[in-house]
Amino acid sequence: MIIGSISPWQLAKIQLPEKLASVVESVLNLSVATFPTGRHAIAGRDSYFLIQELDSRLLETTRPEMHCIHTDVQILLSGRERYGIAPPDQTLQPLEDRLEKSDIAYYPEPQHESFIDLVPGMFAVFFPGEFHRPCCAIGEPTRLKKLVIKVPVREL
Repeated sequence: MIIGSISPWQLAKIQLPEKLASVVESVLNLSVATFPTGRHAIAGRDSYFLIQELDSRLLETTRPEMHCIHTDVQILLSGRERYGIAPPDQTLQPLEDRLEKSDIAYYPEPQHESFIDLVPGMFAVFFPGEFHRPCCAIGEPTRLKKLVIKVPVREL
């Protein structure tokens, strides 16, 4: 997992693996704030990005998730968002396994979960196998707008 701020980008991108930084930079150059919500292809890549507008939720209504194929780069565009984060735990069994169809599985609360808060302009990178619980409210639920870039591991 990597946490940072996209501004200034020249400093942010040195935190990322070179190929991942290249994908993120190509998306940031698209003026994503003007894109509608939904899934968007990234030209010449198997990667894609999502523009999401949703409400944050109380912690007890969220579930940790994990991916096997994609690295998630989550960039908060507006709102405030708390993430639960935890290291991989091979003993934790999924509550709902959609890895084959959608590259996502939902899990019970990990034993060593910590929390981070993001404000607009911050990003969090989650590599396959890393637990993360997005969309948690900081206090009362609020509206979020996010850019989520999905990069298959094979592209890295």
